[in-house]
Amino acid sequence: MSTPGVDPGRSRWTTNRARAEVLRDRYPFAAEVLGLYLALVDVWQDTADVVLEHPPEPEFLAPWVAEHVVPRVVTATEAAAPEALAKATRDLVEAGQVEEYLAGWLAGAELTPVERYLARASLWAPLVALGPDVVVAFADDPPRDDRHCPRCGGPPQVSFRSPAEDRLVSGSRYLACARCGQSWSYSASTCPSCGETTGAKRTVYSEQRDGPIVGRDDHGRQSDDVPRDDEPVFPHLRVDACASCEKYLIDVDLGRDTRAVPEVDELVAMPLDLYAADQGLSKITPNLMGF
Repeated sequence: MSTPGVDPGRSRWTTNRARAEVLRDRYPFAAEVLGLYLALVDVWQDTADVVLEHPPEPEFLAPWVAEHVVPRVVTATEAAAPEALAKATRDLVEAGQVEEYLAGWLAGAELTPVERYLARASLWAPLVALGPDVVVAFADDPPRDDRHCPRCGGPPQVSFRSPAEDRLVSGSRYLACARCGQSWSYSASTCPSCGETTGAKRTVYSEQRDGPIVGRDDHGRQSDDVPRDDEPVFPHLRVDACASCEKYLIDVDLGRDTRAVPEVDELVAMPLDLYAADQGLSKITPNLMGF
């Protein structure tokens, strides 16, 4: 199942670019992260165009990406990333074995943070563009439970809620895959990591402010506008955590901000990630930028 309302063509990258630009202006602390993301979006859009017009053979995806995409990802990283990441990425490519890292990410192997960054940044657009109906050489025996992607068996990166007709309730919940970008429906009361359903073990952390937060948007404001001093910094983001496995995901409520893009908005949730870490929690899957 693809992400509701999002297609693998040019409109996806246009939407993501526009959202990243808005969030970069609104959250100065995330400017560097979103600057790198924007540099990668340019690579992804061009790559997706090529893949849609001349799809590579799925069984040879890793070598195709190593030849056609990795060099551009390295160039974008050197132009926009912190020097430490740029150097580490360049050194990794110069040392060889790039195809091994790409194949490892497809198969669900354990990779170092830099290896994971390079593999994810290089494979993201081809996997999104190829879509759910194309069989790629993923893990030989991927997990087939509802906590993993039904296409590739990958882990969830982010949780999001669709808009609901009643502004006092949350909409249906979805999980988005960290590996191939597909999304699938998932229970709102179940841990995406271990399957825990006991309410006492499930905790949601969100920002606090003076006075109650009624409904999905007390002020009728979209998050693109300048927030008031008494408003939360992240009115549509929260930490969805489980005490049983001590894992969490960032949850994006599209009812609170209909212009949110889960994979982009999750990148600005760094303060929430730090808070979750202080509670002894770890994210199910670090995002592209390592948070």
